[in-house]
Amino acid sequence: MRFSGHICFAIPVALAVALVAPSAHAEPSSWLSLGGGYGFQHDGYFGGTDKGGVFTGAIGVGSSSRSPFVVGGVFRTTVFFDLGTDISLAARFATGSFARGDWGLALDLGVAGRFWRDQDYGHFPIQAIAIFGAPWGLQLGVGADVWDVSGDTPKARGGFAVLEIDLLRLTAMRSGDTMKWWPNPSAVNGPPPKSDEPPPP
Repeated sequence: MRFSGHICFAIPVALAVALVAPSAHAEPSSWLSLGGGYGFQHDGYFGGTDKGGVFTGAIGVGSSSRSPFVVGGVFRTTVFFDLGTDISLAARFATGSFARGDWGLALDLGVAGRFWRDQDYGHFPIQAIAIFGAPWGLQLGVGADVWDVSGDTPKARGGFAVLEIDLLRLTAMRSGDTMKWWPNPSAVNGPPPKSDEPPPP
């Protein structure tokens, strides 16, 4: 069962690598976020629920932000204070406006590695995070950890909410409405194409 868990963990990794290959005619999107908030995790061995502060950090790349939808991959670390640190790899599905540093949405779906507390809180849980993006790199993430792809018991059951700032959505990737107040002449992909403009070659 432990061997099959490693295979299940490798599948999202391979998927994310395949999905983030940038197109030949455009620069990829990129993300680098840090934040904190509050979370809880259920102890599946002794019972009870532990609650406390959470710190998160994520880095990733995706397809061009000039498209209406962006697909990419994200590496994330999630620190549950007084418990341990999750390391996860996920596929990210986002709106182009999110990648351009404007209002938008993103969904991270992947598998986390949990190597603390003798896996009483799960070993390789599925992790899903809905991210609500705002201008100036601000974003609110709401995540859930469930099940265990390795088949080990006990299963994971928990969640968290974090307020983050994405430093690349604030700087290099920013090409949304905030350009009116703070021009960004070096935006990676430039502004999105107008409806009457042909797509880039």
